Amino acid sequence: MEITAEWRSYGEFDVVLIVEDGVVKEALAADAEVLHDFLAVLIPNVAAWKGDHPVDDDRLAPSAWGALIMSRTTSGEITDMDPERFWAGVGIWFRSRGVDYNTPRSRTVNAD
Repeated sequence: MEITAEWRSYGEFDVVLIVEDGVVKEALAADAEVLHDFLAVLIPNVAAWKGDHPVDDDRLAPSAWGALIMSRTTSGEITDMDPERFWAGVGIWFRSRGVDYNTPRSRTVNAD
């Protein structure tokens, strides 16, 4: 069982997907908190993250959720990345607010 997390650009919003053996299990709306945890904290508890978007049969493939920005394994290894989209996303979500993605946050992603 291979679990990865992917940050994708999906139309007018970004999502973070939890993918198990190539199938989307959870889809979370990306915001500064979720992306902070994806980029700076992540991983071993990523399998427990709970999404807020339904994963319908037509969205089981990660590619159905838009263009890949970055993917990581549970060990933290970056397995794929689009550098242009990554830095654009960091600029939008963090630097435009005067912080960076590894700036300490007030909470972590809810794994309830």
